[in-house]
Amino acid sequence: MIKPSALVVDDNKITTKLLGRYLSPAGYAVREAYDGIECLERVAEEQPDAIVMDVMMPRLDGYETVKRLKSDPATAHIPVVIVTALNDVANQVKAIESGADDFLSKPIEDKLLLAKVKLLSTVSIERKKANTLKDLLLQATRGQISEAQAKEKIAELGLQA
Repeated sequence: MIKPSALVVDDNKITTKLLGRYLSPAGYAVREAYDGIECLERVAEEQPDAIVMDVMMPRLDGYETVKRLKSDPATAHIPVVIVTALNDVANQVKAIESGADDFLSKPIEDKLLLAKVKLLSTVSIERKKANTLKDLLLQATRGQISEAQAKEKIAELGLQA
């Protein structure tokens, strides 16, 4: 079984390591980025199942990074949890308006972080599976692959047609 993946984005390396320590034992393959530009680069290399992102970062802040991710059809589906010390209502609204899927205040409660990332990444993974299944079934109905090949690929993915 493939591990779910999470990208942790924060300019404070201690925070990225800490969040990684929360997520790794829960079964996540964790990658790190240290600002919004690096986040976009990492996502272009390999799309994670969820992103946990700080707001206040150099070069490109979390709000603008989320806007860019959500405005691109190739990355709009990736769930983003904004994590910040800016926990007033105005910043929570700004996070949601930028396209964030959820919001967490610092200091982070590890159980709440895990619950939110698990929920959002599970939805993301199931969406990917559904799209893959749809693509395989379309290929089979169009004669691009045989029914046996489609069934084999579906079984490899642990899916059912």
